[in-house]
Amino acid sequence: MNNPHGEFECSITGQVLLLSARGPWNDETMRNGVIKMSADISRLGDNTTWAQLSCLYGESLMPPSTFNIFVKQTRIRKSRGLTFLAVVILDTDIMLTTQRQISQCYELAGVPYCFYSSVKEALDAISLRAFKVERKEAERFFNRFDFSS
Repeated sequence: MNNPHGEFECSITGQVLLLSARGPWNDETMRNGVIKMSADISRLGDNTTWAQLSCLYGESLMPPSTFNIFVKQTRIRKSRGLTFLAVVILDTDIMLTTQRQISQCYELAGVPYCFYSSVKEALDAISLRAFKVERKEAERFFNRFDFSS
């Protein structure tokens, strides 16, 4: 059994799943994340559309097996109401590589997404799309779970 790599925290505020994470990732970490995210998503209720704001730190890359889990789970999140992903990538020397891999996943899963340069910018975009979000709560979450090196 592999040891987990990476670390993450997630939470729900309004209609937004918040994720703060630092890679790289392996299958075990991805599976642990799926369990935690599923519990949070269940709090949204059935037939609720929602967005996700992910703030990724470091080398947030995945080997092929982990990538396949990620695509499958993104499709499941879409079936559970996910309609938009806002992604912020920080504290990395390989931003374009990370963006390319994440873009490929979200395109395969058929979920609209956009990259932003800051959490503030991503929160603005989520608000413009009329998702309910407790902005101060989201800001506190990302300040508390800042995985910068």
